[in-house]
Amino acid sequence: MADISIGRIVRRGVAGTIDPRGRDDRVQFWIYFAIVLAPLIAVQMIAQVVLTFPSIDLQGAMQPDYDARAANLKMMTEMFEGMIASIYIAVAMHAVATLLLLTATARRLHDRGRSGLFALILPLAAVVTGIDQARRTEHILSMMPKLSAELAAQSGPQQPGDIFGLIAKMQPDASGASWAAIVAGLAMLVLVIELLRAGTPGPNRFGPQP
Repeated sequence: MADISIGRIVRRGVAGTIDPRGRDDRVQFWIYFAIVLAPLIAVQMIAQVVLTFPSIDLQGAMQPDYDARAANLKMMTEMFEGMIASIYIAVAMHAVATLLLLTATARRLHDRGRSGLFALILPLAAVVTGIDQARRTEHILSMMPKLSAELAAQSGPQQPGDIFGLIAKMQPDASGASWAAIVAGLAMLVLVIELLRAGTPGPNRFGPQP
């Protein structure tokens, strides 16, 4: 019966961060994958919510001299700054996950009798996805003058959802086909399918059966 000790799995994964030699079975790999990815996703989601949801001056909105247009522009600026910061955090999280999972992926491929070099699909896909996201973000930022003009034309106070709606309208303009991202996605799909399959029985050229 497979040893599913969480402590052993974590020790094996962390100790092997710079050592792709040997083989990892499915239990070792996927539990370690979940242990690495779950907290990183949680941190990224929390940071995105905190950074992109602007503060609303409810008390100021009740004042007779409240400038709704200036408040709308201020809210939009805060949201864009938060978006940029959250993208940097996402890139950092992806880099950490790739670093921790790269050699583990190579060992899982070894268990399948495959070359560990196919694990390089992981960082390559992360880079391509990051570049595509940067392209989309750059497009949205280039549309800031248009968004500012739309907000300036509205005299009433805006809710964050209204500004998110304006940003969402700009997304289709930036969503041209990215063939590099499509190819990277397909390569990742093939890699995941391979990682889900059972290892070769008995020893293979990469070592004994785990």
